Amino acid sequence: MNIPSKEECLAILNKNNTPSNVVEHCKAVCNVAEEIAEKLIKKGVKVNKELVVASALLHDIERAKENHVVIGANLLKRMGFPEIAEIVKKHSLYKNSEEGVQLRTIEEKIVFYADKRVKGKKVVSLEGRFEDLKKRYNVELKDELKFCKKLEEELLQ
Repeated sequence: MNIPSKEECLAILNKNNTPSNVVEHCKAVCNVAEEIAEKLIKKGVKVNKELVVASALLHDIERAKENHVVIGANLLKRMGFPEIAEIVKKHSLYKNSEEGVQLRTIEEKIVFYADKRVKGKKVVSLEGRFEDLKKRYNVELKDELKFCKKLEEELLQ
């Protein structure tokens, strides 16, 4: 498994010209994800922390583009990071019930959840994040919030 270090991930984001505000968001998501991974590891859960960290840092590598989830996953796969690409492919809120993008591994769940807890570069509650998404995109997200609350229970119990 080829997993870049934090420094390498930041260099990849920089080389890709990922906007600085997106990089700051990715760093904040990484901090949340790393904290969750460490707590789970202490409880005896088998988590690949390096994979979680790299995936969290790179999850929005193509955020400035339309359909950033698919484009970012494809880019990371071409770069030789298929495991990271798989996690990135599954971080979208809107497709989590579709076949092929359902969260299966603990690493996928951690990165998905951590991303939903960060608005910009600030850690917020799920309710706060979903209220912002609702306003910003004019969408109803009750089912998605319910899904994330269940995930929160699973990860943070």
